[in-house]
Amino acid sequence: NIAASAMSFDKDLTKKIISQAGIRNTPYVVVTPENRADYSWGRIEEKLGNLTFVKPAKQGSSVGIHRVTNAEEYEKALDDAFKYDYKILVEQGIANPQEIEISILGNEHPIASKLGAVRVPKDDPFYDYENKFVDASGVVFELPVKLPQYLVDEITDMALKAYKALGMKGMARIDFLVDSNNVPYLGEPNTLPGFTNISLYPQMWEVSGI
Repeated sequence: NIAASAMSFDKDLTKKIISQAGIRNTPYVVVTPENRADYSWGRIEEKLGNLTFVKPAKQGSSVGIHRVTNAEEYEKALDDAFKYDYKILVEQGIANPQEIEISILGNEHPIASKLGAVRVPKDDPFYDYENKFVDASGVVFELPVKLPQYLVDEITDMALKAYKALGMKGMARIDFLVDSNNVPYLGEPNTLPGFTNISLYPQMWEVSGI
């Protein structure tokens, strides 16, 4: 579905749509070259806290994403992110989240796989481009992940709702962050999920019996 892929590739538009559908996601602001002066680190810290992620709105594979905890990191992150996009998201961060993924397959009546987890080395701030494509030796995948059943059900329901709200067809992988209180937040959908030898999309279907 070209329209769904286009919408989902824009993180700002995606968050607007899933928010309207009542799907939990992290608070954020949009920064552009025109309003950058209005979003100093002090204002960001006041609105979103002192752990944030700076992301180009329309990039994949974690390109241009930075974990930010202070003013110097923030300005450098914006400078780099603007190399990739005119529109930048600054999202509220979640400390030490579980990174959970789920595969969705189908059209009008999609089905969901069992859940998988990505465990990155403690020294790495998040599942970044380096971990995905350069050196994945320290990354551990848990398939299926062991979570309380209520949490599995909630994540599955959120994923299917997002898939339908965004008008997706065919397939998608949807990523979640789960905080220390077992509260899940939808991270982002991926309408062209990876199919490398370490990609979770096919592996999650394999452990689901498909």
